Amino acid sequence: DQKVKPVTLAREVVAFFIGGAGDSESYYFDGPSNYTLRAMEALEGRLGGKYGDKFQPYYMGYNDAKGDSDLEEFVFSRLPHKSAHVYIVGHSLGGWNGAHLSQILTDKGYIVKMLVTLDPVGEGVGVALISDIYWSEPTPKAETWINVRAEPAEMDRTDFVAWLGGKWDIESGPDVMGIVRFHHYSARILYETKLECGQSALDLSAESIAGYLGAGQ
Repeated sequence: DQKVKPVTLAREVVAFFIGGAGDSESYYFDGPSNYTLRAMEALEGRLGGKYGDKFQPYYMGYNDAKGDSDLEEFVFSRLPHKSAHVYIVGHSLGGWNGAHLSQILTDKGYIVKMLVTLDPVGEGVGVALISDIYWSEPTPKAETWINVRAEPAEMDRTDFVAWLGGKWDIESGPDVMGIVRFHHYSARILYETKLECGQSALDLSAESIAGYLGAGQ
């Protein structure tokens, strides 16, 4: 039977949480800190496990989001089909590589529903020389892009390191932009602090996922 038949795919969401330097593994003897893992756990807690296998979150390092073999192992192998909704949350160097990943996936026909960049870093030439990041500035592609910038009253060591690494100075592009008066290091705090719009990036992520998966029940 050669007739074309319609196929209905289950509603599924895949979320990639991409850590920065020293997050999922040691970075020049610093870490692992698992800061971005804490952000992923915040989203899991908010959704409460009610969607089962329909929601699949994955925690990965910034270097796992670059290079053909790593993308195949850590990204493409985890995407069930091109109708799945993809959410990308990247912190520091993970925000830089995650923004590139949003473009790669969109150009390949995947649905990137939301990109969240948490105080992204990557503009410095020095950090590019010693880190597995893309050299060019990202051109994000997502239905919604949320950028959160850390601007504490007083800098700590992590803020200074982020400044040296070249914080990505984003002037336009995101649908939601916010400044959090906290330090660079804590991806979870940046993710769950309310922005000028009255909601946090966590609020907006959970609301979007619940609205999509809940409608399919």
